[in-house]
Amino acid sequence: MRELKRQRGFTLVELLVVIAIIAVLMGLLLPAVQMAREAARRSSCGNKLKQLGLAVHNYATAKRDRFPMLGEAEEGGHWTAFILPYLEQDNVYDALTFGSTDWASNAAWTNPSITSGNAIERQIAACHLSLDTFRCPSSIHVAPIFDASTYIPPWFVAARQPANYLGVVTGVQPNDWKPSVGWGSPTRPTWGSGNVTRGHWELDGIFGTRPRGTSGVENRVPVGGTTGYRLADVTDGLSNTLMIGEAESDPQLASIASTRETPNTGRKDHWAMGGDDFDNWEGTDWSEMGGSTAVAINYRKPTTTPSPLVLDGSPEWGAYEVSFGSNHPGGAQFCLGDGSVKFLTEDVDPVVYSAYGTRSRSEAVSIDQ
Repeated sequence: MRELKRQRGFTLVELLVVIAIIAVLMGLLLPAVQMAREAARRSSCGNKLKQLGLAVHNYATAKRDRFPMLGEAEEGGHWTAFILPYLEQDNVYDALTFGSTDWASNAAWTNPSITSGNAIERQIAACHLSLDTFRCPSSIHVAPIFDASTYIPPWFVAARQPANYLGVVTGVQPNDWKPSVGWGSPTRPTWGSGNVTRGHWELDGIFGTRPRGTSGVENRVPVGGTTGYRLADVTDGLSNTLMIGEAESDPQLASIASTRETPNTGRKDHWAMGGDDFDNWEGTDWSEMGGSTAVAINYRKPTTTPSPLVLDGSPEWGAYEVSFGSNHPGGAQFCLGDGSVKFLTEDVDPVVYSAYGTRSRSEAVSIDQ
Protein backbone atom coordinates (compact mmCIF):
# COMPACT_ATOMS: atom_id res chain seq x y z
CA MET A 1 0.00 0.00 0.00
CA ARG A 2 1.50 3.35 -1.12
CA GLU A 3 2.17 5.87 1.67
CA LEU A 4 0.48 9.27 1.19
CA LYS A 5 2.82 12.29 1.51
CA ARG A 6 1.63 15.24 3.56
CA GLN A 7 1.96 18.58 1.76
CA ARG A 8 3.56 21.15 4.01
CA GLY A 9 2.09 24.72 4.02
CA PHE A 10 2.04 27.82 6.24
CA THR A 11 0.51 27.46 9.63
CA LEU A 12 -1.90 30.19 10.77
CA VAL A 13 0.70 31.53 13.20
CA GLU A 14 3.36 31.74 10.48
CA LEU A 15 0.95 33.53 8.16
CA LEU A 16 0.06 36.07 10.84
CA VAL A 17 3.75 36.69 11.55
CA VAL A 18 4.44 37.35 7.86
CA ILE A 19 1.47 39.73 7.63
CA ALA A 20 2.65 41.56 10.75
CA ILE A 21 6.17 41.96 9.31
CA ILE A 22 4.76 43.31 6.04
CA ALA A 23 2.56 45.75 7.97
CA VAL A 24 5.57 46.99 9.98
CA LEU A 25 7.63 47.45 6.82
CA MET A 26 4.79 49.35 5.15
CA GLY A 27 4.46 51.53 8.23
CA LEU A 28 8.16 52.34 8.02
CA LEU A 29 8.25 52.92 4.28
CA LEU A 30 5.00 54.89 3.81
CA PRO A 31 6.18 58.06 5.61
CA ALA A 32 9.38 57.97 3.59
CA VAL A 33 7.42 57.66 0.36
CA GLN A 34 5.12 60.49 1.39
CA MET A 35 8.10 62.67 2.30
CA ALA A 36 9.70 61.96 -1.07
CA ARG A 37 6.48 62.86 -2.87
CA GLU A 38 6.11 66.09 -0.90
CA ALA A 39 9.75 66.97 -1.61
CA ALA A 40 9.03 66.54 -5.31
CA ARG A 41 5.88 68.67 -5.07
CA ARG A 42 7.73 71.37 -3.16
CA SER A 43 10.51 71.38 -5.76
CA SER A 44 7.93 71.71 -8.54
CA CYS A 45 6.27 74.56 -6.66
CA GLY A 46 9.62 76.33 -6.30
CA ASN A 47 10.22 76.00 -10.03
CA LYS A 48 6.84 77.61 -10.73
CA LEU A 49 7.70 80.52 -8.47
CA LYS A 50 10.98 80.91 -10.39
CA GLN A 51 9.03 80.95 -13.67
CA LEU A 52 6.71 83.63 -12.32
CA GLY A 53 9.64 85.68 -11.02
CA LEU A 54 11.40 85.44 -14.38
CA ALA A 55 8.19 86.43 -16.19
CA VAL A 56 7.83 89.50 -13.96
CA HIS A 57 11.41 90.53 -14.72
CA ASN A 58 10.94 89.97 -18.45
CA TYR A 59 7.84 92.13 -18.25
CA ALA A 60 9.84 94.81 -16.44
CA THR A 61 12.54 94.68 -19.12
CA ALA A 62 9.91 95.27 -21.80
CA LYS A 63 8.30 98.11 -19.81
CA ARG A 64 11.45 100.11 -19.00
CA ASP A 65 12.14 98.54 -15.63
CA ARG A 66 8.63 98.68 -14.19
CA PHE A 67 6.84 95.86 -12.43
CA PRO A 68 3.32 94.90 -13.52
CA MET A 69 0.56 96.49 -11.48
CA LEU A 70 -1.22 94.38 -8.92
CA GLY A 71 -4.36 94.73 -11.02
CA GLU A 72 -6.59 97.07 -12.97
CA ALA A 73 -8.76 98.69 -10.35
CA GLU A 74 -12.10 99.59 -11.96
CA GLU A 75 -11.30 97.17 -14.78
CA GLY A 76 -10.53 93.74 -13.31
CA GLY A 77 -7.31 92.36 -14.83
CA HIS A 78 -4.80 90.77 -12.43
CA TRP A 79 -0.99 90.87 -12.58
CA THR A 80 -0.99 87.20 -13.58
CA ALA A 81 -2.78 88.18 -16.81
CA PHE A 82 -0.29 90.95 -17.61
CA ILE A 83 2.68 88.54 -17.58
CA LEU A 84 1.05 85.86 -19.77
CA PRO A 85 3.23 86.67 -22.85
CA TYR A 86 6.30 85.93 -20.72
CA LEU A 87 4.88 82.53 -19.73
CA GLU A 88 4.43 81.47 -23.37
CA GLN A 89 0.68 82.13 -23.14
CA ASP A 90 0.41 84.74 -25.90
CA ASN A 91 -2.81 83.26 -27.25
CA VAL A 92 -4.56 83.71 -23.90
CA TYR A 93 -3.16 87.22 -23.47
CA ASP A 94 -4.29 88.22 -26.95
CA ALA A 95 -7.82 87.05 -26.16
CA LEU A 96 -8.08 89.44 -23.21
CA THR A 97 -9.15 93.07 -23.48
CA PHE A 98 -7.73 95.33 -20.80
CA GLY A 99 -9.09 98.78 -20.08
CA SER A 100 -12.83 99.34 -19.80
CA THR A 101 -13.92 95.80 -20.65
CA ASP A 102 -16.24 94.37 -18.01
CA TRP A 103 -15.24 91.01 -16.55
CA ALA A 104 -18.74 90.39 -15.25
CA SER A 105 -21.65 88.43 -16.67
CA ASN A 106 -25.15 87.92 -15.32
CA ALA A 107 -25.16 84.30 -16.48
CA ALA A 108 -22.65 81.49 -16.07
CA TRP A 109 -21.43 80.22 -19.43
CA THR A 110 -21.12 76.44 -19.39
CA ASN A 111 -18.54 76.37 -22.15
CA PRO A 112 -17.29 79.89 -22.94
CA SER A 113 -14.97 80.23 -25.92
CA ILE A 114 -11.59 81.92 -25.75
CA THR A 115 -12.05 82.81 -29.45
CA SER A 116 -15.53 84.29 -29.06
CA GLY A 117 -16.36 87.64 -30.65
CA ASN A 118 -17.73 88.68 -27.24
CA ALA A 119 -14.93 90.21 -25.13
CA ILE A 120 -16.65 89.37 -21.83
CA GLU A 121 -17.05 85.75 -22.85
CA ARG A 122 -13.33 85.61 -23.67
CA GLN A 123 -12.46 87.03 -20.25
CA ILE A 124 -14.55 84.38 -18.52
CA ALA A 125 -13.18 81.63 -20.78
CA ALA A 126 -9.69 82.64 -19.66
CA CYS A 127 -10.78 82.18 -16.04
CA HIS A 128 -11.87 78.65 -16.96
CA LEU A 129 -8.41 77.72 -18.24
CA SER A 130 -6.33 75.43 -16.08
CA LEU A 131 -2.82 76.90 -16.32
CA ASP A 132 -0.49 74.70 -14.30
CA THR A 133 1.93 77.57 -13.61
CA PHE A 134 -0.51 79.20 -11.20
CA ARG A 135 -1.21 76.09 -9.10
CA CYS A 136 0.94 74.53 -6.38
CA PRO A 137 1.03 70.69 -6.67
CA SER A 138 0.41 70.43 -2.91
CA SER A 139 -2.72 72.60 -2.97
CA ILE A 140 -5.79 71.08 -1.36
CA HIS A 141 -8.21 72.66 -3.82
CA VAL A 142 -9.84 70.60 -6.52
CA ALA A 143 -10.85 72.65 -9.55
CA PRO A 144 -13.02 73.80 -11.18
CA ILE A 145 -15.03 75.95 -8.76
CA PHE A 146 -18.29 77.83 -9.36
CA ASP A 147 -17.79 81.48 -8.41
CA ALA A 148 -20.33 84.26 -7.89
CA SER A 149 -20.33 87.80 -6.49
CA THR A 150 -22.77 90.56 -5.68
CA TYR A 151 -21.48 93.41 -7.80
CA ILE A 152 -23.63 94.93 -10.55
CA PRO A 153 -23.60 93.49 -13.11
CA PRO A 154 -23.15 90.28 -11.12
CA TRP A 155 -20.24 87.95 -11.76
CA PHE A 156 -20.67 84.24 -12.42
CA VAL A 157 -17.97 81.80 -13.51
CA ALA A 158 -19.12 78.22 -13.81
CA ALA A 159 -15.68 76.59 -13.70
CA ARG A 160 -13.12 78.96 -12.22
CA GLN A 161 -9.56 77.87 -11.52
CA PRO A 162 -8.11 78.83 -8.10
CA ALA A 163 -4.54 80.14 -7.91
CA ASN A 164 -1.84 79.68 -5.28
CA TYR A 165 0.57 82.54 -5.96
CA LEU A 166 -0.01 86.09 -4.74
CA GLY A 167 1.91 89.31 -5.25
CA VAL A 168 3.28 90.90 -2.07
CA VAL A 169 1.27 94.10 -1.53
CA THR A 170 2.38 95.15 1.95
CA GLY A 171 4.48 94.19 4.90
CA VAL A 172 2.65 96.45 7.33
CA GLN A 173 -1.12 96.46 6.84
CA PRO A 174 -2.77 93.20 8.03
CA ASN A 175 -5.98 93.49 5.98
CA ASP A 176 -7.40 94.74 2.68
CA TRP A 177 -9.98 97.03 4.29
CA LYS A 178 -11.42 100.04 2.52
CA PRO A 179 -9.64 103.30 3.29
CA SER A 180 -11.54 106.49 4.03
CA VAL A 181 -11.50 107.43 0.33
CA GLY A 182 -13.43 104.32 -0.71
CA TRP A 183 -16.91 104.90 -2.06
CA GLY A 184 -18.31 101.73 -0.50
CA SER A 185 -19.74 101.57 2.99
CA PRO A 186 -18.51 101.00 5.58
CA THR A 187 -15.00 102.35 4.99
CA ARG A 188 -12.25 101.55 7.48
CA PRO A 189 -10.06 104.66 7.81
CA THR A 190 -7.96 103.12 10.59
CA TRP A 191 -6.89 99.73 11.89
CA GLY A 192 -5.04 98.60 14.99
CA SER A 193 -3.82 101.41 17.26
CA GLY A 194 -5.03 104.24 15.06
CA ASN A 195 -3.00 103.11 12.04
CA VAL A 196 -4.27 104.70 8.84
CA THR A 197 -5.79 102.25 6.37
CA ARG A 198 -4.05 102.50 2.99
CA GLY A 199 -5.52 101.70 -0.40
CA HIS A 200 -3.81 99.29 -2.77
CA TRP A 201 -2.39 102.25 -4.72
CA GLU A 202 -0.46 103.56 -1.69
CA LEU A 203 0.82 100.46 0.11
CA ASP A 204 4.44 99.43 0.56
CA GLY A 205 5.02 96.12 -1.27
CA ILE A 206 6.42 95.44 -4.74
CA PHE A 207 2.93 95.07 -6.23
CA GLY A 208 0.63 98.09 -6.25
CA THR A 209 -1.75 100.03 -8.49
CA ARG A 210 -2.17 103.56 -9.76
CA PRO A 211 -4.36 106.26 -8.19
CA ARG A 212 -7.97 106.41 -9.25
CA GLY A 213 -8.41 107.88 -12.70
CA THR A 214 -5.05 106.60 -13.99
CA SER A 215 -5.34 102.84 -13.43
CA GLY A 216 -7.92 101.72 -15.98
CA VAL A 217 -5.77 102.08 -19.05
CA GLU A 218 -4.63 99.98 -21.97
CA ASN A 219 -1.99 97.42 -21.03
CA ARG A 220 -0.21 97.03 -24.33
CA VAL A 221 1.48 100.43 -24.48
CA PRO A 222 5.28 100.25 -24.03
CA VAL A 223 5.41 102.59 -21.03
CA GLY A 224 2.77 103.40 -18.42
CA GLY A 225 -0.41 101.43 -18.88
CA THR A 226 -0.70 98.72 -16.25
CA THR A 227 2.93 99.03 -15.26
CA GLY A 228 3.51 99.58 -11.58
CA TYR A 229 6.46 100.54 -9.41
CA ARG A 230 9.95 100.85 -10.86
CA LEU A 231 12.70 98.39 -9.96
CA ALA A 232 14.55 101.41 -8.60
CA ASP A 233 11.66 102.01 -6.17
CA VAL A 234 12.74 98.87 -4.29
CA THR A 235 15.38 100.71 -2.29
CA ASP A 236 15.59 97.93 0.30
CA GLY A 237 17.14 95.79 -2.45
CA LEU A 238 15.58 93.16 -4.69
CA SER A 239 17.36 90.38 -2.79
CA ASN A 240 15.89 91.69 0.48
CA THR A 241 12.29 92.07 -0.66
CA LEU A 242 9.66 89.37 -1.13
CA MET A 243 7.79 89.61 -4.44
CA ILE A 244 5.50 86.56 -4.83
CA GLY A 245 4.35 84.05 -2.24
CA GLU A 246 2.22 80.96 -1.83
CA ALA A 247 -1.31 81.08 -0.46
CA GLU A 248 -4.17 78.66 0.06
CA SER A 249 -7.76 79.78 -0.28
CA ASP A 250 -10.34 78.91 2.37
CA PRO A 251 -10.61 75.09 2.68
CA GLN A 252 -14.36 75.43 2.06
CA LEU A 253 -13.83 77.57 -1.05
CA ALA A 254 -15.94 75.37 -3.31
CA SER A 255 -19.06 75.93 -1.20
CA ILE A 256 -18.24 79.52 -0.21
CA ALA A 257 -17.50 80.78 -3.73
CA SER A 258 -20.77 79.47 -5.12
CA THR A 259 -22.70 81.75 -2.75
CA ARG A 260 -22.96 85.39 -3.74
CA GLU A 261 -21.12 87.63 -1.31
CA THR A 262 -22.98 89.97 0.98
CA PRO A 263 -22.02 93.55 0.04
CA ASN A 264 -18.95 94.92 1.86
CA THR A 265 -17.68 91.54 3.01
CA GLY A 266 -14.78 89.48 1.75
CA ARG A 267 -13.59 85.91 1.68
CA LYS A 268 -10.24 84.15 1.37
CA ASP A 269 -10.27 83.31 -2.32
CA HIS A 270 -7.31 83.57 -4.68
CA TRP A 271 -7.57 83.62 -8.47
CA ALA A 272 -5.52 84.25 -11.60
CA MET A 273 -6.42 86.30 -14.71
CA GLY A 274 -8.94 88.77 -13.33
CA GLY A 275 -12.38 89.17 -11.87
CA ASP A 276 -15.32 91.31 -10.94
CA ASP A 277 -14.28 91.93 -7.34
CA PHE A 278 -11.43 94.14 -8.53
CA ASP A 279 -13.59 95.58 -11.32
CA ASN A 280 -14.59 98.48 -9.08
CA TRP A 281 -12.84 101.13 -7.05
CA GLU A 282 -12.96 100.82 -3.31
CA GLY A 283 -9.31 100.42 -2.41
CA THR A 284 -10.13 96.93 -1.25
CA ASP A 285 -10.39 93.23 -2.12
CA TRP A 286 -6.83 92.98 -3.36
CA SER A 287 -6.53 89.64 -1.53
CA GLU A 288 -7.71 87.86 -4.69
CA MET A 289 -4.21 88.30 -6.14
CA GLY A 290 -2.15 89.84 -3.33
CA GLY A 291 -1.11 89.16 0.23
CA SER A 292 0.48 90.74 3.31
CA THR A 293 3.57 89.76 5.30
CA ALA A 294 2.15 91.62 8.28
CA VAL A 295 0.19 88.40 8.96
CA ALA A 296 1.83 85.16 10.09
CA ILE A 297 2.40 82.41 7.54
CA ASN A 298 -0.42 79.83 7.65
CA TYR A 299 -2.51 82.13 9.81
CA ARG A 300 -5.33 80.01 11.16
CA LYS A 301 -8.89 80.48 10.03
CA PRO A 302 -11.00 82.06 12.79
CA THR A 303 -13.24 79.55 14.50
CA THR A 304 -16.20 81.91 14.84
CA THR A 305 -18.08 83.47 11.94
CA PRO A 306 -19.62 86.84 12.81
CA SER A 307 -22.47 88.44 10.90
CA PRO A 308 -21.56 89.73 7.40
CA LEU A 309 -21.11 93.39 8.36
CA VAL A 310 -19.19 92.48 11.53
CA LEU A 311 -17.09 90.12 9.44
CA ASP A 312 -15.97 93.06 7.30
CA GLY A 313 -14.47 94.74 10.37
CA SER A 314 -13.10 91.65 12.13
CA PRO A 315 -9.29 91.92 12.55
CA GLU A 316 -8.99 88.13 12.65
CA TRP A 317 -10.92 87.60 9.42
CA GLY A 318 -9.17 90.55 7.78
CA ALA A 319 -5.78 89.03 8.59
CA TYR A 320 -6.84 85.55 7.47
CA GLU A 321 -7.97 86.88 4.10
CA VAL A 322 -4.58 88.41 3.19
CA SER A 323 -2.32 85.76 4.74
CA PHE A 324 0.27 83.74 2.85
CA GLY A 325 0.59 80.01 3.48
CA SER A 326 0.76 76.61 1.85
CA ASN A 327 0.07 72.92 2.23
CA HIS A 328 3.81 72.23 2.52
CA PRO A 329 4.59 71.20 6.10
CA GLY A 330 5.80 74.04 8.29
CA GLY A 331 5.76 77.08 6.02
CA ALA A 332 5.56 78.45 2.48
CA GLN A 333 7.80 79.37 -0.43
CA PHE A 334 8.43 82.87 -1.73
CA CYS A 335 10.09 84.40 -4.76
CA LEU A 336 12.21 87.43 -3.90
CA GLY A 337 12.63 90.47 -6.09
CA ASP A 338 15.88 89.12 -7.53
CA GLY A 339 14.13 85.92 -8.70
CA SER A 340 15.52 83.61 -6.03
CA VAL A 341 13.16 81.31 -4.12
CA LYS A 342 13.21 80.70 -0.36
CA PHE A 343 11.15 78.56 1.99
CA LEU A 344 10.08 80.52 5.05
CA THR A 345 8.93 78.66 8.14
CA GLU A 346 5.87 79.50 10.19
CA ASP A 347 8.07 80.61 13.09
CA VAL A 348 9.97 83.25 11.10
CA ASP A 349 10.50 86.38 13.21
CA PRO A 350 7.40 88.57 12.61
CA VAL A 351 9.54 91.72 12.48
CA VAL A 352 11.82 90.21 9.85
CA TYR A 353 8.91 88.79 7.88
CA SER A 354 7.13 92.15 7.90
CA ALA A 355 10.27 93.98 6.79
CA TYR A 356 10.79 91.65 3.85
CA GLY A 357 7.34 92.51 2.56
CA THR A 358 8.13 96.22 2.18
CA ARG A 359 10.12 97.73 -0.66
CA SER A 360 11.55 100.95 0.80
CA ARG A 361 11.39 101.20 4.59
CA SER A 362 15.17 100.71 5.10
CA GLU A 363 14.84 97.97 7.75
CA ALA A 364 18.18 96.30 8.54
CA VAL A 365 17.17 92.63 8.82
CA SER A 366 18.20 89.26 7.47
CA ILE A 367 15.94 86.62 5.97
CA ASP A 368 17.97 84.01 7.89
CA GLN A 369 17.13 85.49 11.29
